[in-house]
Amino acid sequence: MSIFSFIKNLFKKEKIFSCIVWDGKTMSYLNLSQKEIDKKIFYDKELVITKKEEIIN
Repeated sequence: MSIFSFIKNLFKKEKIFSCIVWDGKTMSYLNLSQKEIDKKIFYDKELVITKKEEIIN
């Protein structure tokens, strides 16, 4: 990776989603990026994350 692309990635804005996070006991309302969603689901297989966009459509 070149220095230019590294610096460019530092300033790249990720899209943030309003989400409902359910772990089987408690429900949380969070704003997460897709990267954060993927990481949470990877580490906790029982976690259910639903984006607000999925609920409305």
